[in-house]
Amino acid sequence: MREIVLPQLAMGMSEGTIVEWCVAEGDRIERDAPLVSIETEKVVVEIPAPYEGFVHIITAVDKTVPVDTLIAQITSTKDEYKQLIGSGSGETAVASAEEDVVIKGEATPPDASPGVASGPVTGRIKASGLAKRIAGDEGIELASITGTGPGGRIVRRDVENAIEVRKSIPVSVPTSIVSGSTPARREKGRIPLTGMRGAIAERMMQAKLNAAQTYVFFEIDVTKLLLARETMLSREDELGTRVSMTALYTKALALACQHVPICNATLEGDEITVWDNVDVSVAVAMPGKGDYDSGLLVPVLRNVETKNVLQISRELKNLVNQARAGKLSTAEMSDHTVTLSSTAGLSTPGSWLVSAPILNMPAVMAFQPGTPKRTPVVTDDDQIIVRDILPCGLTFDHRAVDGGPIGDFTRKITDLLSNPELMLL
Repeated sequence: MREIVLPQLAMGMSEGTIVEWCVAEGDRIERDAPLVSIETEKVVVEIPAPYEGFVHIITAVDKTVPVDTLIAQITSTKDEYKQLIGSGSGETAVASAEEDVVIKGEATPPDASPGVASGPVTGRIKASGLAKRIAGDEGIELASITGTGPGGRIVRRDVENAIEVRKSIPVSVPTSIVSGSTPARREKGRIPLTGMRGAIAERMMQAKLNAAQTYVFFEIDVTKLLLARETMLSREDELGTRVSMTALYTKALALACQHVPICNATLEGDEITVWDNVDVSVAVAMPGKGDYDSGLLVPVLRNVETKNVLQISRELKNLVNQARAGKLSTAEMSDHTVTLSSTAGLSTPGSWLVSAPILNMPAVMAFQPGTPKRTPVVTDDDQIIVRDILPCGLTFDHRAVDGGPIGDFTRKITDLLSNPELMLL
């Protein structure tokens, strides 16, 4: 008999939640076949079975347990499994992977087709935790769905099929609207504060409540930087990549952090750790199903100080594509030393938009460049010239960093972005 414990999927992870068991209690599983989906504070990760055999489930769906907690056992033979269950020597925190929901009414006919059930269901409905969560998010009753999983369990695909069926049904117009009477407010949608949205909410509140966040706003003349990028764009085929402004900002951020090491630090407990390598977490917007349920991921680009702009640009594009395809691992979003969160593209043409980012703890600093704007500038000899001015916001944790080092940092990153040739030295 082999024991399966909740793995530590990333440094700093202390607990995880069972989202869905991919097999039913007592099922036989092949090695490397999907066993269980686990949700950390950042992502849902599917864990494969490390052994083949018969599965005895210990931890129920939707339960949150500490790392290294026993969550399942796998026996080599069916007889060994029966002995484990019959003898009571195995853990018995949960009898099966499904959570039953009691529904009153008449039973669905046994010949009902998969997807939406043809009538009310009686008794207990077996549904995976992930299926229940999706159904709850979409406002679909489990009683209306026929399960196609092991033992008739409702699984994710069943709920998704039901969603598609619902979309094909015409929506009737409320009588109040037809009659011209004043309608009540109409709900467009609900977004549960769970999963990615819940993790974002928790981390943002932790940062606001636990860090001494202090803000700095400043401007940088990036006229030469934009000209240099135009040259890079004209040679895109030769360079093999389209160099992004984010790549240029990331390189400058790394070099400025090397110049002022305390800005490349993390604070955990009562200890500040200053890091030699600069690992930059880059905020990536995640589109949702509609225009009101977007998300945010922060993949980490490692050892930025050792890479040139072309390498940074290629790696950033790869990380962004992986993030939006849902293929980032927890390790690729962990253990950063500083954060870049750009508002470029959010402002309308000609407008001026910059804000102060919330710290992505435990890092002690976050840098937020805005969108460059053509601006009249008065020179030292009282001449008026037009320059490209970049508004910037910066947040730092005053528990770890004082104003002096932040002044040094802003001067250094201003010098680098005003004179991009310095990033080649």
